[in-house]
Amino acid sequence: MKILLVDDDPAFRHLASMALSEASIEHQAVPTANDAMRALAQGKHKTFDLVLLDQELPGMKGSELLACLRRSGILTPVVLISVRDGVSEKIKALDLGADDYVVKPFEFNELVARLRAVLRRNHTTETLRAGNIELDPITRRALRSGKPMDLTAREFDVLWLLIQAQGRAVSRSEFLHRVWDFDFDPETNSLQVHISRLRRKLSSDGAARIETVRGEGYRVVSKDPPAPGLDNGDINGKKPAKIF
Repeated sequence: MKILLVDDDPAFRHLASMALSEASIEHQAVPTANDAMRALAQGKHKTFDLVLLDQELPGMKGSELLACLRRSGILTPVVLISVRDGVSEKIKALDLGADDYVVKPFEFNELVARLRAVLRRNHTTETLRAGNIELDPITRRALRSGKPMDLTAREFDVLWLLIQAQGRAVSRSEFLHRVWDFDFDPETNSLQVHISRLRRKLSSDGAARIETVRGEGYRVVSKDPPAPGLDNGDINGKKPAKIF
């Protein structure tokens, strides 16, 4: 893997570079958001598998650079580093498209492990299906009956986890840990908001829907499309709903 490290603190860049080198991870370190944009804009001449991005940058916050990257269509995984450990800051960063949120201070061996975990998630190549829904992890695009669905990055992640669970109910705390990557907080309603939005986007044909499992969480229930040549109203042409 090759990582772009963006941090204006020379001491942190030095320590992080040492840790990455010891882990045999190729990397380039730059001090500002503008330097990062220039490095990423080089495209095929210098590609990066991940951006390790500090929040407190001069001139442009890390979260502002993250938003700019996502608006520009740059989907390179981003791990945001910050001294702020509040849940609201984490939610904001992850909703902007961050793949992980790491709070300073931290152990560098833990940081390297989390970077590798993000890369494993983003390098998954298996297409997931539930009913008429298809999710492509490479392009991060969702299709419903072969037509593109308009999903945000976080909606895609929530739906991915639901379908990947293959009918198992996914708990609220698991969503927050695996999708938002922070411990359960009873005060946040971000998951409910995303589930509600996904339900509206899945509701047009009912081939796949999100079901609430009381006391356990959420799961995807789907049904196969009717066989060719059969009338949708013919009970013999229907297939029972199934989990996943």
